Amino acid sequence: MEAATARQPPGFFSFLGHGASLPARNRGLFLPLLAVTAALAAALLLGNALAVQPLAAAVLADADAISRADPASAAYRELARSLRADVRRFLLAAGSCLLAAVLAGSAIKIATVFAAVAAFSGGAERRATVAEALGAARGNVWGPVLTVAFGYVLELACAGGIVAMALLAVVLLEYSLLLLFLDALLVLLASLFLVYLTVVCAVAVVVSAAEPGRRGAAAVSRAWRLMRGKNAQAALYVVATCALAAAVSPVYTLALSWWPRSAASGVAAGAAYVLLLGAVEVFSVAAVTAYYFECRECKEEEEEIMAGHRYTKLPNGDEASI
Repeated sequence: MEAATARQPPGFFSFLGHGASLPARNRGLFLPLLAVTAALAAALLLGNALAVQPLAAAVLADADAISRADPASAAYRELARSLRADVRRFLLAAGSCLLAAVLAGSAIKIATVFAAVAAFSGGAERRATVAEALGAARGNVWGPVLTVAFGYVLELACAGGIVAMALLAVVLLEYSLLLLFLDALLVLLASLFLVYLTVVCAVAVVVSAAEPGRRGAAAVSRAWRLMRGKNAQAALYVVATCALAAAVSPVYTLALSWWPRSAASGVAAGAAYVLLLGAVEVFSVAAVTAYYFECRECKEEEEEIMAGHRYTKLPNGDEASI
């Protein structure tokens, strides 16, 4: 009887289906988030095209000119001053775009996570409302914020280690091919670990939104434990999101190619590109939220089974540990 009433385990690809069906079923909740995500992508693309790229071209032009100038001439000193000014402006523009991408992107991601948690918790029978998502966020907003910040620290530390090992390979070229091979292998393994850590941190943000009180290191630890035995689905999530992002990128190339011939066509292709980017981001958050709930459900079932094996009923009604 228990076997008949047991919950059916979710399919291997089911969380990806939820990533598409959850926003479609709760359009009123996710469409504004998609629009804001697309607007941020458009602003960053415009900032890159209008500020960062021209300054980068100016820096390269200054460097080329200074390489051909006479160091003793007055023109060389003028070029050096121009190069320093252009480098300063370039770093300021690039840093501003990066800071805006991190801060605004993290805020939108946290809002999307709260929306996805509210939608998934409501089940398939009812649609989540904006008021429900705002209510959950109002009492627990610092949990995901601290978790996102902690995740960035972990990812930067891991990336820094990879860069250090890659630079070590330059030194090892003069000593031993065996050590060079081992170092390259470590770089490869660390890069794969960084990809996995990125998924863990994404799940940790959902943990901090769905389980108030877990934040930062506690949320990452909880996500790490929940994902045990579900690593293949984590790899599938990475492949699916990367494949979608790669499928969207030709639209940007199309927009750039159409712009000189027809401004209207270029704008339309650019708008389609940023909207597709927003859709991919919403899908990514919804899919990782569904993945978290599936992992949590499997973990709870395992704990129930372990608790059931720990005690057994004796004929007189007493409980005995086995």
